[in-house]
Formats: sequence, C-alpha cells, structure tokens
Amino acid sequence: MTHQTRMPSVKLTLGKELFNLLINVLDFNMKLEVEGDFSMVAEKLKNKLLKYSVPRKNEENIDFVDVRFFPNEAGNMIEQLLLRIDKKEMKEDFFSLLIKNREIK
Repeated sequence: MTHQTRMPSVKLTLGKELFNLLINVLDFNMKLEVEGDFSMVAEKLKNKLLKYSVPRKNEENIDFVDVRFFPNEAGNMIEQLLLRIDKKEMKEDFFSLLIKNREIK
C-alpha cells in the first residue's frame, strides 16, 4: 500500500517581505497574553510555515515563498492577523451594514 499525503488546499504566494511580515506577526502573537489558545496556535502556525513553506525564485530572479494552509489553518491565520488590528481605528460598523444587506435579499 502506498503512502498518500494530503496537500493543503489554500495556497498563498508571498514575496520575501510579506513572508517575513507574516512570520513576525505570528512571533509577536506568541508572546501575547490573551484569552484562549492564540499564542499556542501562533506558535504552531509559525513552526509549520518555517518547516513546510517553499522558497523559490521567479524568472526575474525575485524571491518568493509558496505557503499552504488547510482550511482550518487559514481560518486560524486570519484570526492571528485580526489580533493585530488597532480597534481604535475601526470607524464604521460593517456588521450593521451586513444585516441591512441581508434584509434586502
């Protein structure tokens, strides 16, 4: 019987700077003291990205990285990024707009 590996279905191609930024966000979140298991999830994602991401060069010799996530990991990554948003800068209530749009349908 052959061994089959599952390929994560969500793929991102990031430039070197964005990849570094993504890892830095996870590194920062690992040190946060927030409710829940966000720091543990950040550590798992960081370790996975540093182990399984694939560095490449394109035709113009520019570095980029292929990053893959399973859907649940992609959701976790979005939560990790949302932790970094400054809530004071949120000026509009888009949830109310969503409810209003759903009522129209």
